[in-house]
Amino acid sequence: MTASNQTVVNGGSEPDYSNVEIPAKPPEEFTYQERRADLLSQIEDLGHPKLLNQSEQAERFGVSQTQIHKDLDRIAESSREHVADRDRRALTVESVVNRAVIGLLREEKYRKAARTVMEFDEWCQEFQELEELAARISALEEAQGGGR
Repeated sequence: MTASNQTVVNGGSEPDYSNVEIPAKPPEEFTYQERRADLLSQIEDLGHPKLLNQSEQAERFGVSQTQIHKDLDRIAESSREHVADRDRRALTVESVVNRAVIGLLREEKYRKAARTVMEFDEWCQEFQELEELAARISALEEAQGGGR
């Protein structure tokens, strides 16, 4: 693992676990960063942290269930620190929507899929408008000499 994989973003205290490489070695030998990266990957695959069985994960990694609980807390802190990254947040939303639409289409729920896409399109438009507003505010603050 390189130092860049443990980069702390925006002055936060937690590394971005989504950038930590998950090694090809037994899970019991993972560092805590690798374990958290693996847990995050599983959460992303499952779709929600509550779908992760903490007792099974504790056994898999050779740690206590309490340690897995603490890992999930650290992952949550890291996610909260990195959610300020609007580009990453947009990518996450788009990924989840795409996965949902694919699932709906496979289940032949075409109206729900179409409605999901339309709602996502509205969200994209609002997101873009907020980006433009933020850019205007920044320009006004710069014009006023950096704000306060």
